[in-house]
Amino acid sequence: MKFRLSDNLRFWVDVEYQRIKKHVPGLTRTELISRILREFEEAGDAMRHVDSNGEIAWKATPGMLTKLADAEQEAIDELDDCL
Repeated sequence: MKFRLSDNLRFWVDVEYQRIKKHVPGLTRTELISRILREFEEAGDAMRHVDSNGEIAWKATPGMLTKLADAEQEAIDELDDCL
């Protein structure tokens, strides 16, 4: 199954996949990505939508994008404090 993901969400799904793939032997990549997407959706970080081709796709929620922007700004502020 091919997952249609926004670029932001694809990055974070890949990060999570790399983090947990060794801890859940026996699952295929597709099964594991499906599980990750389900967890992201339950947490309010991902949502399904119909893309411009009329196909089901996934994208990061505005809440997830806000959390990422806040984390990025915090990292920048901490770096500035170190310099």
